[in-house]
Amino acid sequence: MRWNWLRSAMVLVVSVSVGTTAWADLSIYEVQHNTTDGDASVYNGQIQSVLGGIVTHTWHGFQDRIYLQDPNQADGWGAIVVKDSTPTRELYSSVSVGDWVTLSEVYVEEYRGTTFLQYKTVTDGGGNVLNPNLGFEVTSVGNPVPASVVLTAAELVVPVDHAASEPWESVIVTLEDVVIGQKDLGKAADNYQLLQGSDVAWGTDYLNLEAGGLYHPYIQTGVHLESITGIVEQYTKLSDGWDYYQVMTRCTADIVVPEPGTLALVAVGLVVLRRSRRATA
Repeated sequence: MRWNWLRSAMVLVVSVSVGTTAWADLSIYEVQHNTTDGDASVYNGQIQSVLGGIVTHTWHGFQDRIYLQDPNQADGWGAIVVKDSTPTRELYSSVSVGDWVTLSEVYVEEYRGTTFLQYKTVTDGGGNVLNPNLGFEVTSVGNPVPASVVLTAAELVVPVDHAASEPWESVIVTLEDVVIGQKDLGKAADNYQLLQGSDVAWGTDYLNLEAGGLYHPYIQTGVHLESITGIVEQYTKLSDGWDYYQVMTRCTADIVVPEPGTLALVAVGLVVLRRSRRATA
């Protein structure tokens, strides 16, 4: 199935040198791995067609997002996030987790350290549409979500080591054997420390609709987690003092508490969801 429309609203006005050359079909790896400074894609500010990947998560907000990951790139640089700002949210509303989605004539944007694909009409200063073939195709459905990549906190450490962390941007990762440290950190005061020995990474639950609030009930300072899984996002705004990567949980299953810890949390009335799911499995 394929969708292709011109839009009359929510357009992005940019200065792009178009010429007559057709856009190339790039892999996610090519968009992400080719960088100018270790972070920014060399395709920043360009219109490109992208071969895409499997939808690993969708998020509804001011700019709806879908997260794509190529299972053939397990060594990094294999995932990217797409913003859908079209009036009808046609991309977001038409795809599901497990779909393989390809994209034509999307705008590559660097924003706060993260490489985005903007799914919207792009015009020049004169109102001319620069990406008339904007569209997407669901080439297959029901694909398994790629397995998470097990990392250490040192690979997502705060303060950041960009060379170590950047390959994992938008990738599903797992940190094992961590302790929840300080909370109320970061730009939105919704980050928490993931302590692994002397190394410190950050997590957040803002993508997690099962959290029920700023933090999932499992996230309590001092709690030991068997593992935590999520999608990596970079947030950089040096003028405000922010430069970090964060592991964004997607659901309750992404946060695994060892059995004794789970029982203790249940005893104080903090968590019942995961235990009840096991009981009914």
